[in-house]
Amino acid sequence: MNKIRIAVVGYGNLGKGAEKAIAGNNDQELVAVFSRRELEHSLYQPLTGITDWRDKVDVLLLCGGSATDLPKQGPELAAHFNFIERSTFQSCALVRRP
Repeated sequence: MNKIRIAVVGYGNLGKGAEKAIAGNNDQELVAVFSRRELEHSLYQPLTGITDWRDKVDVLLLCGGSATDLPKQGPELAAHFNFIERSTFQSCALVRRP
């Protein structure tokens, strides 16, 4: 069985929590961690090159700040990826498909 290839956008508390959750699922694999800031993480990728990963990611988890990041990133990334939007102010995730 092929694993679901997941990438995380934003590596604050939510992104780190998502990484742990993915690691606990045998059918999922974290393939990239995208961030505006440079990270000391083996899967770090700069956010500016995210669209190059369109064919390498099955689902994108948006874990940025809801007040500033999600309103801008959500619509932009929806044109390229399946994604799950998650913020500290939401109790459920919203799945969107391009």
